[in-house]
Amino acid sequence: MKLNIYLIIKWKERYSKEQQTNLKNIKNILIIIPILLIISLSLAPIFKPTNLAYAQTSPCDNGQIVGSSQILPVILIHGYAEPSNVWSTWEQLLSQNNIPFCTVSFHQSDDECGSTISHAKELAQIVQQVKSMTGQNKVNIVAHSKGGLDARVYLADTNTPDVANLIMIGTPNAGTPAALLDFTGCPSGSNSDLLPGSLATNAKQNIHTNYYTIAGLCNSNLWLDGFGIINDGLVPLSSVESLPNSTSLGNTFHCHTSLLNPDEYQETRPILLNNR
Repeated sequence: MKLNIYLIIKWKERYSKEQQTNLKNIKNILIIIPILLIISLSLAPIFKPTNLAYAQTSPCDNGQIVGSSQILPVILIHGYAEPSNVWSTWEQLLSQNNIPFCTVSFHQSDDECGSTISHAKELAQIVQQVKSMTGQNKVNIVAHSKGGLDARVYLADTNTPDVANLIMIGTPNAGTPAALLDFTGCPSGSNSDLLPGSLATNAKQNIHTNYYTIAGLCNSNLWLDGFGIINDGLVPLSSVESLPNSTSLGNTFHCHTSLLNPDEYQETRPILLNNR
């Protein structure tokens, strides 16, 4: 009998200790939960889901990409010694027409002064990213000045079927003597792609892509022997329209650095909306 009482007392003592331990664990949990909640709330802005077009993995400096699946996305490429914000007017116009676009910089290589070869390699990645973001199997490219040569080299090197249309605005497709002048602030030699006869100007055309050009005609007095009139102040009309299998969308009375205006946009708009 005494043994039974002793066992009961010991069991109660043990049970009491386990209860105390459990209570202590519960108290600790109750203290930790608010702390974890505060931490999670403070980190929420960092891990907040973002629009895919502006996510860190996006190649777009600016763009409305998601939710525009009925029209092919447009990749906008700036020219030599230019920032990507030269497309600000076009970005507004594209948005008004609900045309998805992606304005890019070349972050893996020298952006404004980089070579066509390095830009072409990065452009190959950008095109795949934009296709993945939009669910489309093709894109359109609109490029200003040297940006057109970047796109030409990419299309020649890959022979890709991924680009439906390449629209080149003021692109020196046969080079320009203006490249001999050092006025851009870029390192010496980085403008060699723009010289007549360069590898970039001789890039083959891609049979899967339609090529279009727009040239500026603001200058009738600047004459250089062997090139004639430098029509937009930097690039001759004959150079812009030199590709044998390309279509001119017309000319505007703007100089080279002012060629990304509504006038040029209106010339390209039917192609960008055609979705082919």
